[in-house]
Amino acid sequence: MAFLPFGSGKTVIRAGAGIFFDPISTRELVVAGVRVPPFFNVVSVNKPAFPNLFQAVQNAPPTKSLDMLDYNLPQPYVAQFQFLVQQELARDTVLQFGYAGSRGVHLAGQLTEANPVTPQILPDGSLFFPENGARLNPAFGQIRIRRTQFDSSYHGFQAGFERRWRGGVRSQVKYTWSKSLDDTSNAINKDFVNSDGTPTMFNYRLNRGRSDFDLRHTLGANFSWALPRPRGAVAGRVLGGWELHGLVQAQTGPPFNPLVGFDRARMTGGGTTDPGERPMYVAAPGARVILGDPQRWFDPNAFALPPAGMYGDLGRNGFDGPGLVTSDLALHKVLWSSERQSVRLRVEAFNVANHPSFQIPSGLALFTSSLSRVGSAGQITSTTTTSRQIQLALKWMF
Repeated sequence: MAFLPFGSGKTVIRAGAGIFFDPISTRELVVAGVRVPPFFNVVSVNKPAFPNLFQAVQNAPPTKSLDMLDYNLPQPYVAQFQFLVQQELARDTVLQFGYAGSRGVHLAGQLTEANPVTPQILPDGSLFFPENGARLNPAFGQIRIRRTQFDSSYHGFQAGFERRWRGGVRSQVKYTWSKSLDDTSNAINKDFVNSDGTPTMFNYRLNRGRSDFDLRHTLGANFSWALPRPRGAVAGRVLGGWELHGLVQAQTGPPFNPLVGFDRARMTGGGTTDPGERPMYVAAPGARVILGDPQRWFDPNAFALPPAGMYGDLGRNGFDGPGLVTSDLALHKVLWSSERQSVRLRVEAFNVANHPSFQIPSGLALFTSSLSRVGSAGQITSTTTTSRQIQLALKWMF
């Protein structure tokens, strides 16, 4: 819907909504059909002696694990809706602002453990996994299953400003303030750097939190300038036809949460593999947990081990990782053109300021299976962007 509320035509109100269905992909069907014993077996080898890796694998018993697809799959779909107001402030100057939202229902996700140890339900409703307890189905080990029982919500305020200036200059600025929540952000393991696990299949709400890709603030600005052509045939041919383009992007960091580091809850029977369990939050009120140093982005001492056989009380994705700031420049020139063909020279520079933008901490695990603290907890070892890069290209378009 587009509506002109005033006779001047300088104000436009736009609104729209739709429901979009997401088909189940062939990959989901194939994976669930082939990863079945005895044709497909998984073995777990812990610290094998080098170089006898193959011998260690041969001597390890199969875990009888399964990758499955839920038998009755509700249809995934997303409802999207948007409301936008555009206002012409002056000639070639437009301001717009509005709201955009979505609601995901029956979204695809994966349970990393659908055959845990049978838990006991304590009087307060929490789960306790007894030591050496039997799995729900003792005939199998770990069972991973893809289901369409997750949901999501997104709400965002959007604003933009666009201006065409004299002299061939055009600029845009856009800003978004938003929040995205879901039960899980993963349809496939490691969809994102901070990919979450689903600690329990018994209560998805325990995993409700900010989406792995949630960015609270995003600001982008760009400009393009068609440089004026000098007078004179030779000067116009050499110095004319150049275009300068710039792009600046700044955003807050994605969310994350520290992890226990091993199966403290004993939901898989105990072991060194962490299915996504979160620790206890023990920081004092008002304590500074995010330190902001890439060597130790958060304070590991703000978290403690939960009691054996139980989950911690830390919520999912409650802390922000480092933000991102980057700027790019490009210089273009059409060397030759005809009705059907053109040759363009491009000089482009990415991350011009050579500003480092860091990823979330790679050291999210806090403890080892021997209950000692991990010394590298909170450390960042990678960046989201490369260092400054400059490239030269000759482009033929036809």
